[in-house]
Amino acid sequence: MRSKTGKFRWIALGVGVVTIGVAAAVAFTRVPPEPTAIAAPLTLNIKIDPPKLSPPKFAETLDVTTFQRGNLHTHSQWSDGDRSPKDVYTWYRSHGYAFLALTDHDNRVSPETFAALERKGFVIIAGEEVTMWAEGKPVHINGLCTKKTIGGGRFNAKRDALLHGLNRVHEQGGVALVNHPNFDWALTLDDVRVTRGAELLEIWSGHPYVNTEGNAERPSHEAVWNTLLDEGWSIGGVAVDDAHHLGLTKPDVKPARPGKGWVQVFAEKPDRALICEGLAKGRLYSSSGVTLTRIRVTETKLSVWPKEEGAVVVFIGAGGKELAKVGRGPEGDATYELRGDETWVRARVALPDGKMAWTQAYRVVR
Repeated sequence: MRSKTGKFRWIALGVGVVTIGVAAAVAFTRVPPEPTAIAAPLTLNIKIDPPKLSPPKFAETLDVTTFQRGNLHTHSQWSDGDRSPKDVYTWYRSHGYAFLALTDHDNRVSPETFAALERKGFVIIAGEEVTMWAEGKPVHINGLCTKKTIGGGRFNAKRDALLHGLNRVHEQGGVALVNHPNFDWALTLDDVRVTRGAELLEIWSGHPYVNTEGNAERPSHEAVWNTLLDEGWSIGGVAVDDAHHLGLTKPDVKPARPGKGWVQVFAEKPDRALICEGLAKGRLYSSSGVTLTRIRVTETKLSVWPKEEGAVVVFIGAGGKELAKVGRGPEGDATYELRGDETWVRARVALPDGKMAWTQAYRVVR
């Protein structure tokens, strides 16, 4: 510190000597700090409860008793069928169908052209089989409820062909149906995956050459559908005729006849707009000979009412796993109740003669 004289005064505390103006050497002893106690590790006893999931339930509920029967894949002399469009429309109308989409190859058949054939209870839906060729294989997509002819052609890759058909149908606000993947073993599962966004997939066909059931190397069309559902697709499975023959065929030709497979659309009446909406949303069931008089989905149950005696209902879930197999109950229904581990559920109904029906898959949420 500075004194009144301006000189420094150094002080060594604890020595008792004061030196003015001269710095004195003083020995200081460094005293180590007291040791600090090390705290024990902090243990937090926090209990975290697992998130509470809501009980499983179907994402949508419905109760349908009115259906419109129709076919989505049929041919006439306008491509490779054996009868005129008039004859084909007349056959379906006279056999109790509510609608028909005539799907000739690369040739949209306009409802207006044959409007005179419509009747109360029967309407015509626009259709075309967009017919492509790629990698040496046929690639076909049906355009339903479209506005004008699309046309197919040749493509270097199946992917390009599929996207052509899918995109051109959707550009017109139409409904895309992916046809017979196993016809000529044309489309693998990976090929079909290119068509994500398509509304419908053929899972059963009355045509004798489309290999609906698959083989040792290729999955059935229904198994392809299961895989797409497992991958989160929203795509409806449909049964079709793919009819080409109303008349006689050559002895070496297996005929593709009408009346083999169809869909039943959820609609109050045979109205073109209602039917197209039902197709776009997958609001239908499919059949190769089984009639369902009612389909009901509540929050926790899927129920179907087969009309025919002897019907056996298999409820199917993820991976194509059989969840339950039941017959008709006292009220005529077969019901499946959610157990908690399902992601989707659908019903397949079979008769002793092999005829079947398929509901759509209904998603489960929590």
